[in-house]
Amino acid sequence: TSIITQAAMKWSDAISVIAPPKPPFDFIPARNKLPPVVTLMRLFFNSDMPLLPLKGQVKMINRRGLPFKDWPQEDKRLWQSVFKEGDILDERGPGALWAPTTINNTRKAYGYWLYWLIVTKQLDRQLAPLDRLTPDRIKSYIDDFVDDVASLSAFVYILDLLRFVQAIDSRRDWQWLKNIKNRLWARALPARDKAPIIRPSGDLFELGRDLMNEADRHTCRYNPYAPDVQYRDGLIMALLAARPFRLKNLASIQLGTHLRLIGDTFWLIFKEQEVKNNKYIEVPLPPALTGYLNRYLKKHRPRLLDGSVSKYLWISRFGNPLTDKSIRHQLKAHTKSAFGIAITPHLFRDCAATSIAIHDPDQVRMAATLLGHYTLETTQKYYDQSQMLAAGRVYQAHIMALRNENTEDREQQ
Repeated sequence: TSIITQAAMKWSDAISVIAPPKPPFDFIPARNKLPPVVTLMRLFFNSDMPLLPLKGQVKMINRRGLPFKDWPQEDKRLWQSVFKEGDILDERGPGALWAPTTINNTRKAYGYWLYWLIVTKQLDRQLAPLDRLTPDRIKSYIDDFVDDVASLSAFVYILDLLRFVQAIDSRRDWQWLKNIKNRLWARALPARDKAPIIRPSGDLFELGRDLMNEADRHTCRYNPYAPDVQYRDGLIMALLAARPFRLKNLASIQLGTHLRLIGDTFWLIFKEQEVKNNKYIEVPLPPALTGYLNRYLKKHRPRLLDGSVSKYLWISRFGNPLTDKSIRHQLKAHTKSAFGIAITPHLFRDCAATSIAIHDPDQVRMAATLLGHYTLETTQKYYDQSQMLAAGRVYQAHIMALRNENTEDREQQ
């Protein structure tokens, strides 16, 4: 109830100082009532996502990370020193050139650590922040969350924490923390077996085209933007199947900055600092998508904007930039409907590399370039996965052949 009340207050305050958003389509003003809970929360979080279950929403808000505004003053000072821009008279901090995603993940990891210190009553504000990190404390910290998160997440938490403290004082001996990080990495296991949910990239591309081709026939009495939303989702799916970017980059595409029309070809360009591994990206989009993209830019995107102005490529039905969470939700919903399994944006990368490894194993090294990996080592796991999938199909075909032979023998007898 408190969450809904807070949302209502924030929504009410917002519309008193800015132009009201597009009215939700299941809200009937004549009834003179607050919008339904689903609509209100959609407005509050500003996305196309449906309302999450209340229990999950509470869990999302009550994170175990300490917000930056509540950090001890000395911790704030150290953070700012790591990321200061600097000038001609003052050096910039060691983290000034980190990618935004890296900075955000590091901040969250350190926030988790501070929150744990508070909960366990070990946050001594008189003690230097780096002196709070001891082998015994880190061991207790890991023991407290290791059963609640995936083993790979445990590794990432410590990796990000190590990255930050090394940036603060690189001369201090952090070998003990590196050893812990390495042991966590050695024990890290994938959260789930991806093989059963891998789909050929061609299937994902065709699903995207089908959604676009059928968009004009998709209508909803309460949502006049339904055809535009479906067309947008189909274009996102087809583009991601052909060029499997990371979700953060996909959601951040801006016209003229990242998406450029050079001659008759659309290109996507990302600077090093915008990419997770600081690797410059400049790739053309497939000619098969040129017509679809032009139609989206000339027809569906302007309808979604409905008079608003934005440089972002992907627009929500409320006329705002589409968030990465919304993109993730929409792709999962469409793939679940089409294939019976939800495929996340990151799995599109697995699907792309595995498809190359299965259909053209001699070109498996191309997957490293496609995914923006520096070496083939990161990509090799997809080749191994493809061999497992191929072996499984051969085995299944063999079983079916034996079954057919047995059936024929029984019929002859």
